[in-house]
Amino acid sequence: MSLASAFNEHELFTMADVMAITGETKEELSKRIEECRVELLAAGENPDDYFKPIQKGKSTVYYFPSGLF
Repeated sequence: MSLASAFNEHELFTMADVMAITGETKEELSKRIEECRVELLAAGENPDDYFKPIQKGKSTVYYFPSGLF
């Protein structure tokens, strides 16, 4: 997050990432996300700017064990 902030980038986290960081279960995190979405809507903000659902199978992961060069 510090690097993203320093370079004016957006850092993306999966639910699994947040669960590992906070120790919450998937159910607890899902509930907290829904609560945050309600608060953001009440504040006149777009919750989709903060929480982005993704479809499985719509991305490709590449692994470079020896680097790119």
